[in-house]
Amino acid sequence: MLSLLGQSEVLGVIALGVAVARFRHRRRDWWVPLALGLVVAAELVLKFVIGQPAPGRELSRSIEFLPFLKAPFVYSFPSGHVARTAFMVTILNWSWPVAVLVVVAMAISRVYLADHWPSDVLGGWLLGSVTAAIVKRA
Repeated sequence: MLSLLGQSEVLGVIALGVAVARFRHRRRDWWVPLALGLVVAAELVLKFVIGQPAPGRELSRSIEFLPFLKAPFVYSFPSGHVARTAFMVTILNWSWPVAVLVVVAMAISRVYLADHWPSDVLGGWLLGSVTAAIVKRA
């Protein structure tokens, strides 16, 4: 269930909602949550460039919520769920203990479900956190 919250569709809607709310309050940083698209784009490029095979399907514990929306990637680095989650908790300025707990829980769920290796979730965390830090400075 936790992994469902890290999907592009879910966090994309949340990012859009936050951007609209910030825009309506005339905040100059209204566009920052929409930079989630940069994280998704970087994730897609890295999945094609870095040849780290995903754990075998025979190990998978996942239940596909909307299987027709699943992108068929051969490679698993980095974890997009973790990257998107790390980006959003950083952009939304969650307190660091809560943010770390949420990202670690997402990372553990991705490894437990055998969708990613530990290195994939670490790469996702770095991708999301670094992108958020750069965007927040802009």
